[in-house]
Amino acid sequence: MSNSGSVSSEWDDGGKPFFARLIGAKTEEKAFVESTSTGLNIAANASHYPHGSKSVTTDLEYPSVVYPWLCKSLGVKVQYVKNVNRKISLDDMEKAVDDKTVAVAISHVEYANGFRHNLRILSEIAHEHDACLIVDGFQSVGTMPIDVKRDDVDFLTAACHKWLLSPPSADYLYVKEDLIEKLEPPFVGWASIDQEVFETADF
Repeated sequence: MSNSGSVSSEWDDGGKPFFARLIGAKTEEKAFVESTSTGLNIAANASHYPHGSKSVTTDLEYPSVVYPWLCKSLGVKVQYVKNVNRKISLDDMEKAVDDKTVAVAISHVEYANGFRHNLRILSEIAHEHDACLIVDGFQSVGTMPIDVKRDDVDFLTAACHKWLLSPPSADYLYVKEDLIEKLEPPFVGWASIDQEVFETADF
């Protein structure tokens, strides 16, 4: 991708992928995905959940944030925190998240009205109950400072054809390093295995 004055170049001058630097992540914590929906589905489907589990989201969310959790095969109930005057109260979020919660799934900035969630406090609420924080960064990445380490975000995905000025399908998924080895990727391919197999296979 051409840089041409935008932030869409994959690499910055220091040799680190630009998206990783943009959100405060390590290089090995980011991956390409074809859309924000794909990233959100990977985050939702990379774990198996106990019977009776639930995810917590809001009634302001873009459908892509919610739909992965509505799949019956996932077996997770969805609980919606209702907005008050087009805002989501942190107190209401805290009341909704309990020990049955496996994920808090939200947009960093809501598409309908620009309401911005406090990621740091939401991560504290989620992690207190061993749940993960899954963030749709479509409306925020490229418009404001984001630090996934400071805010202790578990997953963040962002389509880059809006504020990052890239073509469609040039999107990213961030996964916290501590989670990578614990997850079971829902999609696999030839690049998912140890590449040494190609050096030792007897064809």
